[in-house]
Amino acid sequence: MTTRLQAGREYPHPVAAFARALADPDFHRARLDAGGGGEVERHEMHGARLEVVVRQPVPTGQIPPAIGRLLTGGLVLRRTERWTLSDDRCHGTVEVSVPLAPVRAEGRMSVDPVGAAACLLDVDVAVTVTIPFAGALVEGTVVDGVRQLTGVEHDNITRWLDGAGASGATGSGGDS
Repeated sequence: MTTRLQAGREYPHPVAAFARALADPDFHRARLDAGGGGEVERHEMHGARLEVVVRQPVPTGQIPPAIGRLLTGGLVLRRTERWTLSDDRCHGTVEVSVPLAPVRAEGRMSVDPVGAAACLLDVDVAVTVTIPFAGALVEGTVVDGVRQLTGVEHDNITRWLDGAGASGATGSGGDS
């Protein structure tokens, strides 16, 4: 079974500001922090191409007890984002997995201009769980968890773009 998750968020900042943020490893740490933690495993820039891998736990209260009993160590999402960055448009792919569980999500992301001074982050992801009988319940839980985490990330992205993080981003990237 597969469930599609589509989300779009508008930011009152140009694409260039979003691209500079994506290129900054501290941005990815900041967007995870208020969502219950997580860690940036890898942040690698090669020219205009970026690969970011993050591990992000789903808060225990968002996991149904029946599912929680099946997961030792809780539900942790491992997300790999691959971006091509530019001042005019950013686009990429995302893969999400749950280590040691038959849960997977894949999709596309883009940041496009909305007028001269705003941009839209658009995400389209298909979530698939291959567990007989309980697959739909787990899938729904993962989709709900991802929705809630993206809401928190939206708030963190907004704070970053509005605050010193965006003005301090150099866009030079680098490995971390």
